[in-house]
Amino acid sequence: MAQRALAIVCVDRDNDFGRKAGVEGPIIGRKENLRAAVKLSLADPEDSDSNCLFAALKRYDELKDQYEQLEIITLVGASKFGFESDKRIAEQLEAFMEVFPAEQFVLVTDGAEDDQIAPLIQSHGPIISKYTVIIKQAKEVESTFYTIKEALKDPFLARLVFGIPGIVILLYLLLPSIGLQLVAGVMGAYLILKGFGLEEKIFGSLEVMGSSINAQRVSFPFYIATILLGAFGIFSAAPQLYSAGVAFQLGDLTNAFAQASVGIDFILMFGAAGMFLFWFGKSADAIQLKKAYLIRTYILSTIAVLLGAILLGTAKGVLIGTTSLNWFLALIPVSFGIFFLTYKASAILDIRKKVTSLLIGLPVYSRTGKWLGKVEAVHREKGKVEFSLKSKKVELGMDDFSLQNGKLLVRRNLSASASKN
Repeated sequence: MAQRALAIVCVDRDNDFGRKAGVEGPIIGRKENLRAAVKLSLADPEDSDSNCLFAALKRYDELKDQYEQLEIITLVGASKFGFESDKRIAEQLEAFMEVFPAEQFVLVTDGAEDDQIAPLIQSHGPIISKYTVIIKQAKEVESTFYTIKEALKDPFLARLVFGIPGIVILLYLLLPSIGLQLVAGVMGAYLILKGFGLEEKIFGSLEVMGSSINAQRVSFPFYIATILLGAFGIFSAAPQLYSAGVAFQLGDLTNAFAQASVGIDFILMFGAAGMFLFWFGKSADAIQLKKAYLIRTYILSTIAVLLGAILLGTAKGVLIGTTSLNWFLALIPVSFGIFFLTYKASAILDIRKKVTSLLIGLPVYSRTGKWLGKVEAVHREKGKVEFSLKSKKVELGMDDFSLQNGKLLVRRNLSASASKN
């Protein structure tokens, strides 16, 4: 029986396991990898990463009688290819090598990311075998399809190719009387957003909203209501703004400002209500998904949206002469006071300074960014959390870690940490 430690490596560079199946990397061990493969297959039966992992598991079963030291790991990257994804994969591989010092590797991929991942693995040891999984098509077709698919994953390209033309066609179908003015309006609005750097923020928010919609979550009704309110706002405001444009062209400035005012009111009213429900839904998700450390942020965002809508509505009233400037100026410190009080009151929801069961399941990272494990238990009476490191239980007090972006970052050197068998 071979004695050199062998690791079978499967790679998910675009974080399909995290985005679609809710499984965080690295995924170590046959049992955990099998569970992850099944979850991803159920979430997206057409995803090649699950087939790739099943192939890796098959290879593991074939080699387990030949190697005394054998392990399987799936390295999970980030949603965006490039530096962030490769950095995350490298960190997971480093952490894995501390737990299982593999001397050689078997790489199992779908053929698309061999060139990018192989050097990272070879920096730790030789790749003695590389198994490529091709699903239902020839290799040339798979490579071409992969290239096109990855190009269209670029948000900017996807918006230009599909997004903007789709919006123009849809609005032209629903409002045919507006004609080319609508097309010019949509393109002009997009160019303005792009020119002022607002495009990424707006589309990023829409992407977050889209990824949050899941019929199995308690927030599902709130997200659907948010979408409907947004649609109501657009279709309520569009005729008013169009009438304002026509009146402006005819020189009827009074009617133009009146129509525009009504349209803006619709946008602010439905927009604020929609964002309120959206952040309320995000708070419900945070509780269900054990991410309560985000609730305070969501509450502050909700209050900020409501106060912002009130200030914008008041500013609009000042511009058209229906609201006094003094009222607007008085509203500014009042809004600041409300937000400040909310900020102070919401501190009770900040779990970054507490030891609570809501920390169970969160990943633990070292000071250098290496993945160490996941929180397995909390001891409130001692004010400590517990996780496994190299088959030992490690306890961390409040002064030993910090909570950042859903991760526990260890502040001290664990070599001298107190542990128990």
